[in-house]
This record gives sequence, structure tokens and C-alpha cells, in this order.
Amino acid sequence: MWRWVAGCVCVWGMAINSLHAAPLTVKTESPSVYTVQKGDTLWDISEHFLESPWRWPELWQANDYIKNPHLIYPGDQLHLIWRDGRPQLQLKRTVKLSPRVRVERTPILTLPAQLLLPYVEDHRLLTAADVSRLPRVMGDSQRQQFITPGAAIWVDEPLSPQRQWGVYRPDGSFTRTLASGETVEVVALKAIAEVSVVGQADDRSQIAITTLLQEVRQNDVLLPSPAPVRESALRFVPSAPPHGLHAQVLGGLTNQQQYLATAMVVVLDRGHLDGTRAGQVFQIHRPAVPIRGESGDYRYGSVAQHTSATGLAGPVVGDVMVIRPYEHFSLAVITRAAAPFEPGLAARPPEVSSGPGKGAS
Repeated sequence: MWRWVAGCVCVWGMAINSLHAAPLTVKTESPSVYTVQKGDTLWDISEHFLESPWRWPELWQANDYIKNPHLIYPGDQLHLIWRDGRPQLQLKRTVKLSPRVRVERTPILTLPAQLLLPYVEDHRLLTAADVSRLPRVMGDSQRQQFITPGAAIWVDEPLSPQRQWGVYRPDGSFTRTLASGETVEVVALKAIAEVSVVGQADDRSQIAITTLLQEVRQNDVLLPSPAPVRESALRFVPSAPPHGLHAQVLGGLTNQQQYLATAMVVVLDRGHLDGTRAGQVFQIHRPAVPIRGESGDYRYGSVAQHTSATGLAGPVVGDVMVIRPYEHFSLAVITRAAAPFEPGLAARPPEVSSGPGKGAS
């Protein structure tokens, strides 16, 4: 089972979604007691217990003592109990301190900062029109194709020397057609380097690389460096999207990714103007399978060829959670994928059912 890497996010902001009318389904093989391990997250802890681990806030909702800023730590014991027919987790601390020993523990995260920080801090989705207006790298005095620290790099616009600047590379574009018929396009910008302005001449700026993630190239674009992201920006509480809010997984941040898998960040064709919010979880569905014919003569068909064809629901192949919504698009992380899948699949609100586990009624 894939697990998030180690991190640190506290349990807070538990807004239980009213759409969760179905009872929680607890796995038949779930443990009665679980000891929190280093590297655990609230998501994969709940995966030990729940058929739908994204519903972990409901597993904790009755615990008044698990609120901001209270945390759970490696070594704590979580006891699965039942109250009024609903599963709950109780927290029991296990740390013992002697008068001469001081123990410092790092709390666990809901999601891994190492994975998500670039996408909420550095990477960007901008409209094609906005990208066309950004300053661009002209080149360096040594005619390098891949520019490294120490080179004299020139930009085709004057830049403020009082600011830090980031260098980004356009790395894929995505389009959608709105209900109005208007087509909107965004360009994914990948963070390449941090630079500072060291000189200006003839409406141009000279820059120097201060932090390098990848070699700078001609025609890379520049944006003012963003403010550091607070830890609170990584505190996602999973929730169900509004009923009827369907999206499509357009692809990864680069058009070169033919298949998508767990832990990859993808672009959805719905944004905050559509009702998308950080933390919303969608299920990824393959297309419905068209069936034509009558009883005794069923055959696989094509909806385009046979308008009378009916469809068998496409299988669920994974889950994605929104981490950064824009106006018409969103960045989302794949939290689970049964197998690598191709871009273009549908993303829909989770189908919540009681299932066959301990929580079924």
C-alpha cells in the first residue's frame, strides 16, 4: 500500500459534510488498537479502519479534545470504539517522562509537505494572455543553452531590484469551454530558479541566480517570488464536492505525462467559480461501457454508432483531492490509483455507501 511520506499537520477545522448520510463502513480486518507510527498521516491511519479513508474527519468528530492546536504524535494509541452504532477513534497518550529526560516529538501531518509545497507555493496556472505579457529570459553573455549560476543573464524588461524574482518554464497548457461558449486556456508554469536583479540597461535587466532547481533557458518567464507558504496552507480537511459538480482530469502539469498515478498532481477543469474548494475529494471514473441489443443478444457497442445503447457504469480507478483551485481550473493530488490511468477520465463526487464492512446496517 502506498503511504504518504513523513510530515507534520495538525488536526483542525473539522467541518463534517452534511452529504455523508450513509454510515461509515469499517473494514472487517480493521484493528481495535493502532499505534501511530512515524510517517503516518491522518489519511492513511484512517485507511486502516475505513473503506473510504477520505471520510476520516467523521471518525474523529466526537473527540472534543482533538481540536486546534491539539495534535497526535507517533507513539500515541488509537482505540476503535462504537457509540450509538457509529465508529469512533479514542486517543490515548503513551509518552512517559522521567525528571532527567526531555522528549520532543514531531506531530504528524494530514498530507506531506514535501510533496505538496511546490504546488501551493511555486507552481502556477496562468492564462495564456497573462503568460504572453511576462518578462522573458533573453539569454546570457556566454551563449549557453542551459544557463547555470555565475552567468550574466539578461531579461527583456526592467525589473525592480527591491524584489526577489522566480524563473518559470511554460510546461503544458489546458483548455475548457465554458457554459457561455467561451474557451479559456491556462498554461502550467514550472518553477526553475530564484534570481535577484543585479543591473539594468536599455530597458533590460541583468539577473543572477540565487537558487537553482533546473538550468535556466532562453524564453523562460519571470514572476515576483511568492511569500512563503504557511503550514496552515497545507491543512486540508477532506470533504465531498457539491452534488452534481463533475470535473475531468485534464492531465499532469506537463503534457508529456501519458499516464497518471498515485501522488501525482493533476489539473481538473473546474475551479472556484464552479464551487471547487481545497480539500474536496473526487472519485476518478472510467467511461461507461455501452451495451446494445436485447435480452439474449447483448453486445458491446458504441454510443456514437447505436443511439439506443445503454451503458454499464465505468469502474472507479482512484481518488483525487483538490489542493489549489483557480478561477476555472484546479490543481489536485491523486491520493489513490488502482493502476496508472490516462488523462481525460471523469472526476465525480464520491459514491458513499454502507458496504459490507463492520459499519454496514
